[in-house]
Amino acid sequence: TFLTLEKLGYGPAKNGLLFVFIGFILSMVQGGYVRRKAASVGEAVVTKKGFYFLIPGLILIALAGYWVSPFTLYVGLFFMAVGSAMIIPCLTSLTSFYAPEEEQGRILGVFRSIGALGRTVGPILGGILYWKFSYASPFLVAAVICILPLLMIRSLPSVSTKDAE
Repeated sequence: TFLTLEKLGYGPAKNGLLFVFIGFILSMVQGGYVRRKAASVGEAVVTKKGFYFLIPGLILIALAGYWVSPFTLYVGLFFMAVGSAMIIPCLTSLTSFYAPEEEQGRILGVFRSIGALGRTVGPILGGILYWKFSYASPFLVAAVICILPLLMIRSLPSVSTKDAE
């Protein structure tokens, strides 16, 4: 919202529409694509594809401020929402698959707690980056950080979902 207000002049109504747009994309991708594809190609494949959408989306959002382009913003938000919709549920599944059966509850609890911590600390750090450096810095830093989990997912050994169930 800082970016859209400062660079595009968006007020609460237009920012609200952005969140509706993001929510619609998230629900369509999770309810449609992810639900079907994860079962057939595997969660790791869908998660990798999600990062391939998320990273360019974050970069496009940063460029939207530079180019002062609502179109670029919406394209970036589309890619970001598609990527997030693919990554979030599949990472939870992968965590469950790789956790020993007797430790699944604890490991999933820690996984969700770390996610909640990230959703708390992330916006604070993003705000600091935004105001200290530039409007593009939180998005570019997030894009770079996303390379690490992408590489980690790519190096995971195969897991049989039948074994994990």
